[in-house]
Amino acid sequence: MSSSCLIFFVSNSIFLLSLFSLTIHAHRCTENFLSETLSRNLTLCKRYKHRNGVEFGWKVENTTTQTLQVMVGARLDGETGWLAWGLNLGPEPRMVGTQALIGIKQTNGSFLGNTYNVTQYIKIGCNLLPTPIDLNVSNLTFGFLGHIQYHIIEATIYLPQTVDISRINHVWQVGIVAIGMEPKFHEKTLKNYDSTEIIDLQTGTSLSIRSARRHQARVAHGILSIIGWGVILPIGVIIARYFKKGPIHWNEHDQWKHAHKACQACGYIFGATGWAIGLWLGNYSKYYSFPKHGAYGISIFTFATLQTLALRLKPHKNDELHTYWSIYHLSLGYALLIVICVNIFKGIKILQEEETWKPTYIAIISSIAFIFFVFEITNWIKFKVDQLKSKEELSKQIH
Repeated sequence: MSSSCLIFFVSNSIFLLSLFSLTIHAHRCTENFLSETLSRNLTLCKRYKHRNGVEFGWKVENTTTQTLQVMVGARLDGETGWLAWGLNLGPEPRMVGTQALIGIKQTNGSFLGNTYNVTQYIKIGCNLLPTPIDLNVSNLTFGFLGHIQYHIIEATIYLPQTVDISRINHVWQVGIVAIGMEPKFHEKTLKNYDSTEIIDLQTGTSLSIRSARRHQARVAHGILSIIGWGVILPIGVIIARYFKKGPIHWNEHDQWKHAHKACQACGYIFGATGWAIGLWLGNYSKYYSFPKHGAYGISIFTFATLQTLALRLKPHKNDELHTYWSIYHLSLGYALLIVICVNIFKGIKILQEEETWKPTYIAIISSIAFIFFVFEITNWIKFKVDQLKSKEELSKQIH
């Protein structure tokens, strides 16, 4: 039972992971934005659908200088907001060290753009204000294209010949709060933290292997956690609660116990693997963290481990501690299921997969809840029928 369970869920997990690993951060540009880039003779275009939804069009001309024409667009739906794009000529793609072009939407409806040098002092709360940058920039404009509802940064950048355009770090960002010419902090979500890339400007190919691996690890963490903690463990609970006396005759030789333990073991293995990947992601993410999600995850792993050990330490039925053990095991088990459900939804929100993963998981837990409901009604009806039969037999004996 346990081996077939493991084989089934491993094969399905590998299949799901292979599907999700095909999800790439960069997508084809939207038709409207692409037509705008073509009208400006820009030859390449990328849309970062899962990283702020920013679209990036550009063209590189190698003459006496490396001339880079860029057009960056995004939606700014608030009263104020800002759009930023820049190059980081340092060793890695990150905010600190970026030579940025930032356009700010003012409360009076005007649009202002300027250059900004993003230094390490920004991280400790210093104001980010317009400053000259090391890049030679001309024709910098920031405006609004009403027919596509996009705010657009356009500029021409003359890159030094020492810059390797086949491997360059570019960074982009979107924020909703700005005061004057000062953009304020952006939201603390993965789509904001992941708004960096190592790119080949000649082909548009992403060279951010570490970023791709991190994305795949997040997907693996989510899928394994959902399958292990969120699906298999509840199935094991259903088996333990309802299959002792039916509807399937697993009560002979305590077969239901073996099925219950197999499901719990499979769920624990998958869930613990997903949890371990989550720990690695937490240590790997130098610039951000999600403490509440992490704390819930540690609690789930700890209590699931206690539940697993409790099966080994279960007292005999005739032992006076058996009643207390049962209360503890059931109470902790149901509390664990609630925490698991809450944390899975937190994880889905962090991953920004609410359009796809959330309805899928809602369908899963709804199905499990429906099964609980059906079995509860079935057991209640059976209890009432047995009660009536007992009364009838008792009355017959009296008469």
